[in-house]
Amino acid sequence: MQDHLTLVEVLLGRDHYLIDGDIVEKFVRPLQTIDVYDAPPYIEGMAKWGEEMIPVINIAPLLGMDRADNKRHRTLIINKGAVSETEMAVSVDDVFNVRTVTSSDIMPADISACDGMEEYVKGLIRLKIESDGKMEELLLLYLNLYKMLTDLLRGKIARPAPDFYVWRWDSGAASS
Repeated sequence: MQDHLTLVEVLLGRDHYLIDGDIVEKFVRPLQTIDVYDAPPYIEGMAKWGEEMIPVINIAPLLGMDRADNKRHRTLIINKGAVSETEMAVSVDDVFNVRTVTSSDIMPADISACDGMEEYVKGLIRLKIESDGKMEELLLLYLNLYKMLTDLLRGKIARPAPDFYVWRWDSGAASS
């Protein structure tokens, strides 16, 4: 019996990547953000989601990419409880497909293909797609979005927030 994984194909910059779909609640149009003073480049700001204000994360800088100046086309809402006690939003350039693969489809990633982001790559996945009536093969990096977000929340990536602002991501955080 093979394990099936549900992966989401996203666009960051000019490249396509795969991320785990089980932590994504839904895809929405970009959320209107409120800037956070002195936030690191991967924090786009805070956005209203339902009755809550949630952080909007841009993962491109975590992967060593420049923060794109163009408008994002999609926002991924991360399930409450999947990474933190509140929902989170991750902005991407676009969302293309939700794909089902088996764990045997994941190949080890060559270190040269992951320069600077080795710890966030789970592997490579070869996909066959039909484009203009021809079969095409794509080789996509399978990113560990969960690890990126948990490292950020644990402070391994983030610098401390200013005193007047407290992130409410886990129950141990103080509130103002």
